[in-house]
Amino acid sequence: MNDPTKNPTFMESRSIPKLLLEFSTPAIIASLVSVTYNLVARIFVAQRFGMDGVAAVTVSFPVIVLFLAVAMTIGTGATIIISIRLGEKNNDKAEEALGQALFLSVATAAIFILLGQLFLTPILKIVGAEGDPADPKSVIGMARSYLSVVIWGVLTQHIAYGVNNFIRAEGKPRIAMVSMVISALANAVFDYYFLFVLRTGIWGAGLANVLACAIAAGWIVYLYYSGKTVLRWRWRYFRFNLKLAVQIAICGAVPFATQLSSAILQTSQNNLLGHYGALYGKTMGYAFDGGNLAIGIMGSVVAVTMTVVMPFLGLGQGVQPIVGYNSGAGRPDRVLATIKLALKVAVVASVVAWLFFMIFPSIPVKMFLKVGEEGFAEKLAMGTVAIRAVSLALPLVAVNVLASGYFQAQGRPILALMMTLVRQLICLLPCLFVSTYLLERFAGPGRGLDGCWYSFPVADFAGFVVAVVFLRIDFARNKRLVREREARLQREKLQRGALENAV
Repeated sequence: MNDPTKNPTFMESRSIPKLLLEFSTPAIIASLVSVTYNLVARIFVAQRFGMDGVAAVTVSFPVIVLFLAVAMTIGTGATIIISIRLGEKNNDKAEEALGQALFLSVATAAIFILLGQLFLTPILKIVGAEGDPADPKSVIGMARSYLSVVIWGVLTQHIAYGVNNFIRAEGKPRIAMVSMVISALANAVFDYYFLFVLRTGIWGAGLANVLACAIAAGWIVYLYYSGKTVLRWRWRYFRFNLKLAVQIAICGAVPFATQLSSAILQTSQNNLLGHYGALYGKTMGYAFDGGNLAIGIMGSVVAVTMTVVMPFLGLGQGVQPIVGYNSGAGRPDRVLATIKLALKVAVVASVVAWLFFMIFPSIPVKMFLKVGEEGFAEKLAMGTVAIRAVSLALPLVAVNVLASGYFQAQGRPILALMMTLVRQLICLLPCLFVSTYLLERFAGPGRGLDGCWYSFPVADFAGFVVAVVFLRIDFARNKRLVREREARLQREKLQRGALENAV
């Protein structure tokens, strides 16, 4: 049995700003590094294979998101349980959650590999890939080449992105950051080497991703077997436990719903972009496929805007162990102080990023284009419109992301799930279909494409409103708990004073 005295009790006593800085900085850096290597990978693909290459990676992304959805469900769900159990000084139960998470990671990875290899081409057609699968230069041909390699690395992705969260829950955010940095640097190096030195096909980008995740996974496995972690991997817990698996699934329901909703949205979006982008291209007289261009542009815009959104997720990851531990330890005052400070930081940072995208939209778009390539001006114009529209309500996204992570950390996934569903499925998905149809019909041929861009700020605003409503309700609840705690401490103080006087 582990010694509970090794638990991170400093989360009950250290100042909130210092804790948030200590936990969030590594998570933000790791998130930035992670999203940066995805950005760099897409830039490499764009420079090597053009916008069709970016479109191939983009249509592959819903499938990859499904892999990540399961990894994050297991990782986040188990992390929340581990944080709460550590706060309760119950290390055995924390290790049991760790073992169950490892078992689920291995089992789900095996299922993904089997199904992915058997049904890859039909899946790619569903998510919006077009062309002849036998043509290696078509979008679906490149997507198949890329994704067929990525699928083999599902287990390493589970460990690199899911299990890594457990290290942060133990109060070791810097070590968790190192894992992500190692993976990101390795991916960038492998991407460049395979694509520009060996001059491989687009499958080289997929192999770079697999090898990078394998290196990070190896580092994490080493940490757990080196004795440098509070918890240990124990074989007696490496078995299926239905009750615990359900608890992990419930606590991890928010990231799963988020990622699943994202996969559904991206699939719908790819098909809409392909359809209305082709109509727009014909209207504008493009000599190239406007549908593939629209998909590639969206992939580029998402890669750029995620450099802003991912740090919010990193900040939320830094908040979660603090909130989770102090919730388990009965410290609502520290829970409230943590989320309020995080919200202030996120809103200020997001406003700065929003100003950059509004004033200098062409700068990030040009990273994905070659000067002098066919249709350079048209591609730049479409990208400029897209990045401004998609990021129009960016500061509101920060509130939604942090609120979701905050409720997760308290073991209240239903609230976080509701916020996710309102933004992505209840608002954004219908808005995509309705706006594209109405604009195409009443604004003129090819204008349906604008609906794909401007649906995002509408959904961001809806998500913001829901997040604010639930945050205000929860803040009132926590303030009441703070008053009750202070009253209880005051009574205990008076009782001790009375006993001392009696003695």
